[in-house]
Order: sequence, then C-alpha cells, then structure tokens
Amino acid sequence: MKNSIEDKILQARELLEKSDGVLISASNGLSIAEGFNIFKDDKNFRKYFNEFKTLYGIGSLIQGVFAQLPESEHRIFMRRVHQYLIDDYQPTETFSNLKKIIGKKDYFVVTSNADTHFQLNEFDNDCIWEVEGNFDGLVENSLDWKKQKSNFQEFINNNEDKKVVQLELGIGANNRLIKQPLMNLVAQTNNWSFITLNMPSEINIAPEIANRSIALPGDINQTFQELLVKE
Repeated sequence: MKNSIEDKILQARELLEKSDGVLISASNGLSIAEGFNIFKDDKNFRKYFNEFKTLYGIGSLIQGVFAQLPESEHRIFMRRVHQYLIDDYQPTETFSNLKKIIGKKDYFVVTSNADTHFQLNEFDNDCIWEVEGNFDGLVENSLDWKKQKSNFQEFINNNEDKKVVQLELGIGANNRLIKQPLMNLVAQTNNWSFITLNMPSEINIAPEIANRSIALPGDINQTFQELLVKE
C-alpha cells in the first residue's frame, strides 16, 4: 500500500468504485462530523438542556440520558433529546456526500448511533442495524431490532463471495461492539477490503487485514470531499 494521503485517497476511491457493495459502520465520530457531539457541553447542548445543567450539573447529552433524575424530569430530558436529534434535525452535507460515495451500490449500515440520522437522510431502513437501539423507540432485542439484525446477516450471506468494502466511519480504536467484529468479518472474507476514516489517534487496523486496508486519518467531511473529487 502506498503511504501518501493522496495515494491512499486514490486507492480508496478505486476500491469503492470497483466494489459490488459497501458495508458501512459508524459511531460517534460520524455524528461529530455532522455537528452533533453527545459528549460535549457545547452551544447545542446548552440550547436544549441548559436548565438540566443548572439544576443537576449535567454536562452532556449522554450524561443526562444515564443520570439518576426524577422520573418526570427524565421524561422531559428524553423528549428534549428527541427534539434535538430527530424533530429539529435537517439533513446534512456529511450524509449527502456519503450517499454520493456509495452511489447505487448494494449497502448495509451497522451503527451504534441512536439518532436515526441514516433514516432521516433517506438511507433504507431495511439496510440499517442500530446495534444499541435508537432514541425514536427502537430497543435492543425487540422484534424490529431482531429484524434489523436478521437483515444484516442476509447482507453478509448475499455478499460473501463479492467484492465488498467495509467502510468504517468514526469508530474508536478499541471499540469491541462494532469495530472488532467487523474487522474479524473482513479477515474471514477474502474478497473484502477495509477503509477506516477517523482522527489519527483513533486509527486501528488489525494486522491480519492490513494488506487490504486503507487508513484515511483526519476530518471525515474533508475526506468525503476528497473521495468525491475526480481528476
């Protein structure tokens, strides 16, 4: 594999163009690229949750989700979560560019993001597995969640012998919920390749798939734009 970032972009673009399908995996890094950081006390958090910060010392959306609030207050907090992440959400350039990168290829999404932004950007609900449920009522081990998991397995079965790119977006280096299992899947499937987009400190590629992997460190939005540029 060539080492310069320009060479890696060209190689990643070629892999994606020649692939039969794309298995997208996504976590908080993709949400942060959109401007939604559930771990941060930023202007968006203060806009929707400032009284919870004042009254209970809550400093982030995710802290509030798991905080031991009075039941009535927790219901209010969760309604605000829904309003912030879902009701008031507008599709973003981040997802628009991702859709352009995928094009008309067969795809499936595995994500721990609970914000339903894939659906809100018109990704097919039947091609998404939200492994931790979502803030719109999907809970783990429900019938709908089990259907998502079944659809994921069907995608795997249908693409075992095809050229598939596992496109990893903003998943932490040591993530065991999505990252490790999907790298193992790539290792077991000879025609599959692995492309990871993340901040430099979070890049991690299993040695057994290093020879068919590409790491694209840096800002996800910038990398998406570079992947779309044709020379």
